[in-house]
Amino acid sequence: MRKPDKQRILDAINHIERKDIPLLEIDPDMEIVNQILGRSLPYDLHPFEMEAEDNVELNTRMGNDMLYFSHVWRTGRVQVKDSDGRLHYKDGRIKSRADFDQLEFPDLDSLEKRLEATCKTLQETDMGLMCGAQTAAFTAMTAMGYNDFLFNTLAETDMVMDMIKTIHDYCLKEMEMYLRYPVDMMKVGSGIITTTGPMVSWEQVEEFETSFIREQIDIFRKAGKPVFFHIDGKVDNLIPDFIEMGVDVLNPIDPSGSVQDIYEIKSRYGDQITLSGNINIDTVLKDGSPEVIRADVIEHMERMGKGGGYIVSSSHNLHEQIPVENFYTMRDTVMEFSLK
Repeated sequence: MRKPDKQRILDAINHIERKDIPLLEIDPDMEIVNQILGRSLPYDLHPFEMEAEDNVELNTRMGNDMLYFSHVWRTGRVQVKDSDGRLHYKDGRIKSRADFDQLEFPDLDSLEKRLEATCKTLQETDMGLMCGAQTAAFTAMTAMGYNDFLFNTLAETDMVMDMIKTIHDYCLKEMEMYLRYPVDMMKVGSGIITTTGPMVSWEQVEEFETSFIREQIDIFRKAGKPVFFHIDGKVDNLIPDFIEMGVDVLNPIDPSGSVQDIYEIKSRYGDQITLSGNINIDTVLKDGSPEVIRADVIEHMERMGKGGGYIVSSSHNLHEQIPVENFYTMRDTVMEFSLK
């Protein structure tokens, strides 16, 4: 296996073409994590919540050129565990202003200690560090419940906005802590897009979500940190807005039922933004033979790697129905590839 090297990703961001293409696969399901590590860790854990040594070992075995560090903020969420111990989201319980006192904010001191341990463990490697910053709108939406949140953006606009602002204040404090450490890239995300586009109008997305993310991105860029934007679903018509916002890397480029074409996106915007993802988790990685997986990954690297600006990863996160052997085929194909 080749050694992790954050420079591959930094070169992709700067559109420097190189023969070896970077790999960055974040937040795989714990079933896959346990198979890679030979462990029996609980399924309600996320890999970025593991002990630092385990997380670095996992990312090394996965072939990632950067390690993803973050935490899950479950404030207000109503969740149930299945028979395997996985948590499933059911609803939110923050339904009115009277419930605001139920908002729980994670302990930044504990998060910082975990980050310190991660930075120390990474010192002996060339692996980079990407920190995931919480974003206010998605946190508010899961705390209130999707239906209630979307309805209240119209019916109780001021209440929703005040909730978002309260959460956003914490998000800024979290970011300030991250930026005191040797972070190579910062990640933000959106959860208000589906395979057909935004759940609400783009004007509402701008009002309730993107305006706050813009502030976060401005802080990252002033700190000299590249910005990795994870946004699900069909976003091809929104990419000019992302470029204007200062996004450096767009992920995961969901095929969205074959209506979103990464190669078309590359031809239109590939010199302005780095693309990450698009290896299909619902077809190629889930059901593909080794030959199909290799062919698809090679096609992506050959067509997307020209001129730099591409990072191999899946079209979302590796879910439990993806055989670990299929991920290994994807990983090994990347490691063995040389752009001609």
